[in-house]
Amino acid sequence: MPKILYLSMSREEYSPNYFPFLRDYVDQVKSPGTEVDLRGTRVGRIDSFRFFETLDWISILDSVIGAEQDGYDAVAIGNILDPALREARSMVDIPVLGLGETSMLTSCMMGSTFSLVGVNPYFGGRFEENVAKYGLRDRLASIECMGLTPHELDACFSDESGREKAIESFTAAARASLEKGAEVVIPAGGRLTAFLNAVGLREVDGAPLLDGTVSLVAAAESAIRIRQRLGSFVSRRRLYAKAPVDSIRKAAGEYAEGYNLPALGRLASDSTDITKD
Repeated sequence: MPKILYLSMSREEYSPNYFPFLRDYVDQVKSPGTEVDLRGTRVGRIDSFRFFETLDWISILDSVIGAEQDGYDAVAIGNILDPALREARSMVDIPVLGLGETSMLTSCMMGSTFSLVGVNPYFGGRFEENVAKYGLRDRLASIECMGLTPHELDACFSDESGREKAIESFTAAARASLEKGAEVVIPAGGRLTAFLNAVGLREVDGAPLLDGTVSLVAAAESAIRIRQRLGSFVSRRRLYAKAPVDSIRKAAGEYAEGYNLPALGRLASDSTDITKD
């Protein structure tokens, strides 16, 4: 049975509406024979500002290493900013996929151009960075913002008046992107995707709203099959070059202790055992 670890950048106590919906929705969209475990970050409280977001990367990286050690076949990072995605790929052999990259690449099969509609103006610059990283500048029509924080959006799951305002805000932003040439609209965030699914909004004026959660889970399942067939998934030539065992043995233990990273500590111990054999 394939096993996927689905990582969120938030925690259930800070997303009391989003997490239960996401857990149920992932169970609906995964293949019958696939097991998906949902986990948040250790803090995950502030997801608007770059500094705090980067601190949560440490939790993600340790979770990815732990996932490989615990027998998971893939990791899905369910955050639109793809936190720690490249770094994670350089440390494990199982596939690691991100919500942002997967959503953008999937949208390119659905239409010639896409837009990103987010909930927070602070994300715009980071969206632009990632679009450039993935070589998709020519496919991007626009980046729009609803003007809500992620936590304000979480409240809209249960607040009817807030729900209507959020729908109106998203629809207006999506239409603005269509006027700029978008053929596919990407709801830029796992929480936003969940909200739109909860209210049954799937398209705006004939343009599909890409379901990033479905895309990410399906892509992770496909990546598992690819690795099983080919024997590997990620290239080690340049960008995702993996640290040699000797480097891990010398440095990982110190990093694990200094930053309280139990999975990295186990990796350091395993590397030490390997070099003794």
